[in-house]
Amino acid sequence: MFIKFYSRNGEQLETGPYSRRSADLAYQLFFACGLIIVATVPIDGILFFHPLLVCLTYLSSSLAPPGAQTSLMGIVTIPVKYLPYVIIVMDIFMGGPRYAAQAVAGAVVGHFWWWGVWGSQLGSRGGVLHRYASAPAWLRNLVGEGNIPPPPPGEVSANSGGGIHIVPPRRTLATGSGSGSNGNTRSSGHNWGAGRTLGSS
Repeated sequence: MFIKFYSRNGEQLETGPYSRRSADLAYQLFFACGLIIVATVPIDGILFFHPLLVCLTYLSSSLAPPGAQTSLMGIVTIPVKYLPYVIIVMDIFMGGPRYAAQAVAGAVVGHFWWWGVWGSQLGSRGGVLHRYASAPAWLRNLVGEGNIPPPPPGEVSANSGGGIHIVPPRRTLATGSGSGSNGNTRSSGHNWGAGRTLGSS
C-alpha cells in the first residue's frame, strides 16, 4: 500500500504542479526530509517512510483542484483535501498514538512545505519561501533539465494537481423523431437521425 501511495503522489506532483520541474521537487524534498527527521526527534522516530508519505499526501491534496476527490481503498470516495486527516485517524486505531504522532509530524512538514513554497491562498503564485525553492543549476543538469526552460509565469498555480475531477452529467436532448406506442415523444442522450431499416434500398 505504501508503494502505491508513494507512486501515486509522486506521479501527481510531477505531472501537475511540478511539471518540467523535477529538479525543484527533488530539491524541496531534500529539505522536507530533513524537517521530518527534526520533527520526529521528540517521539524518538527511527523510520521516516510513513511521515514522508503523509507529508507528500498533504502537499498533493493541498495542490489538488477544488472539488477533487479520491477513493479510499476502493471503498468510499472522499474529498482529497481530507485524505491526510483520514490517514492520521486510521493510524490512531491501527498503530496507536505513537504511530499517529509520526503521521502528524509529516502533516506539519507538508503544511509548512505547501504554505512556504506555494502559499495558502487559492491560486497563489508562491509563498514566503518561493524565491528560495528553485533547484541549483548543478541539480537541474543532473536530472536533465539544464536546457529545459521552466514553465512561464502564471502557468503553474496552486490549483493544479491530481484527484478525480467532478464532471456534471450530460444534458438530455429531446428528440421528436421517435415516439412510443402512446404517441409520447421520448428523450435520448443522442440524436441518431431517422435512419433506414435493414434491407431497404
